[in-house]
Amino acid sequence: MAKKNEYLDLDDGDDFGFTFAHEEEIIETNQTYSTLQEEVDDLKKRLVAIHKIFSPLLENLAKDPDKPMIKWPNRKDIIEKQIKKLNTLTKV
Repeated sequence: MAKKNEYLDLDDGDDFGFTFAHEEEIIETNQTYSTLQEEVDDLKKRLVAIHKIFSPLLENLAKDPDKPMIKWPNRKDIIEKQIKKLNTLTKV
């Protein structure tokens, strides 16, 4: 049986082994976080580029919705150029 008030004799020198740090310090030294942040930044840039490719197409298609025909000369070359851009942006 334990003595009454035995818990008062416990060694309280154990600080659980942690310290406080600034968030920036942890992020700078964490290679995994840095690598993931670089990937996220790259993906954001790719999404902006994809948006720039598709926005003009959609905006031009919406300009005259009442006209039944679309005149699009040289579209094959234009489309192939945009496809190449998209393939480059979406290549993993």
